[in-house]
Amino acid sequence: MTDHPASLLPERGSCTGCGACASGCPKGAIHMLPDREGFLYPTVTDACIQCGHCAHICPVRKQREPRPEPAVFAAWNPDAAVRQASTAGGVFPLLAEYILDEGGVVFGAALDEELQVRHIAVKDKAELPRLRGAKPVQSDLGDSFRRVRHYLDQGRRVLFSGTPCQVDGLYHFLGEHPERLLTCDVVCSGVSSPGVWSQLVRSMAYIKRQPPVAVSFCGKLPGEKERRFHVRFDGGAQYDAPFGKSDFGRGLRQRLFLRPVCHRCPYASTDRPADLTLGMYQPPRDFHPEVPRYSISLLLVNSAKGAHYFDTLPLKREKLTLEQAVSCNGALAAPTAPSVQREDFFAAFAQQPFQQVRNRFLSAAPLPRPLEKLRRMLNKRKE
Repeated sequence: MTDHPASLLPERGSCTGCGACASGCPKGAIHMLPDREGFLYPTVTDACIQCGHCAHICPVRKQREPRPEPAVFAAWNPDAAVRQASTAGGVFPLLAEYILDEGGVVFGAALDEELQVRHIAVKDKAELPRLRGAKPVQSDLGDSFRRVRHYLDQGRRVLFSGTPCQVDGLYHFLGEHPERLLTCDVVCSGVSSPGVWSQLVRSMAYIKRQPPVAVSFCGKLPGEKERRFHVRFDGGAQYDAPFGKSDFGRGLRQRLFLRPVCHRCPYASTDRPADLTLGMYQPPRDFHPEVPRYSISLLLVNSAKGAHYFDTLPLKREKLTLEQAVSCNGALAAPTAPSVQREDFFAAFAQQPFQQVRNRFLSAAPLPRPLEKLRRMLNKRKE
C-alpha cells in the first residue's frame, strides 16, 4: 500500500477525508484508514490501475463555481418539545420528515452501538431521533455515497446532511446535482478526531467501571443558556456537565484535536456547497421573547431547490442580513485558528497512555489553595 500518490491524490494537509475517491474507485483500490491522529485518509493499494478517476472526482482539486449571495433567516420549529430536544431550533427534523413523507431517504450522522459517529440512512420517522443533535466528531461515511446513488437510481428523493466538505464530496462523486437530491450542510468550526473521541469513550468506561451507552454532546435544560454534555452508562450511572467543562468540550474549545485542513477550511464562508445551511443563531434579547434564545437556528438558503423546500416547511422565520449571520457564526467568515498546543497534544496522544494525555490536556486545572478553600466553605454553607 502507498499513501497519497502525488499524481493522484491531494497532499495530506489538504485532504478533508470526504472519501469520494474511495467510494468512486472503479477497482476498489482505495481504502480510508486512520492515521496516528485518528483521522481517516485514503490509502491506495496495489489494485490501483492509475486511471486517474480519484483525482477527477476529488473536490480539493477543483475550484467551485461561486454562488449568488444566500438568503438568510432565523428559523425555528413551532413545536417547543422538538426545539428542546434539538441543538438549536429544530429545523432539521421538519425537513427530514418532509422527505420521508415523500417516500424518500435521509442520510445523517448518528452514534452507533460503540458511540462512534457514522453516517446512516433513515427510512422511517421512528429512527429520526438518532440523527438529532450536534455530533462534533468527524463521521465515518462508509458507503453512504454509493447508497445515495442507489436510492436516486431507484427514483427516490434523498436528503443528505453533513459538513460542507462531505456535501461537496458527494456532488463530486455523483458528477452532477440530481434533482431528487436535497443537501444540507452545517456551519462547522472544524471536526474532531474520531480516534481521540474513541479513547475518551474508553476512558469514561474505565473511570465509571461500566460502558457508556448514550451521549448527548450539546443537550439543553429548560432555562439554561449553556449546552450540556450528558452521558448515560450501562449500569444506570450518569455524567452531566456544562459542555465547556467536560473533557471533550475543553479539548474542542482549545482546538486541540481538529483535522489539520479545518484550520484552512475552503468552506469557511457564506458561499456554501449545499442547498441549505444550518447553524446556531444568537438573537438580541428582544427577539421573539416567547422563544428561548438557545432554541433558534440560523438558516442559509443557497439554491432555488433549497428555497422551494424552505417555503414548504411550516417553520417560524425572521429575515436576517448576511452580516447578522456572520456576526454570530465566525466559521462563516474564516477558518478556526490552530492551537499552539496541537502538536504537543498529538505527540503525547501517539506515545503516552491516554489517561496521562487526558489529565495533562483535558482535565480542569486545580484551583489555587485560597480559591479551593473558599469553594469548600461555600459548599459547606449550601449543605
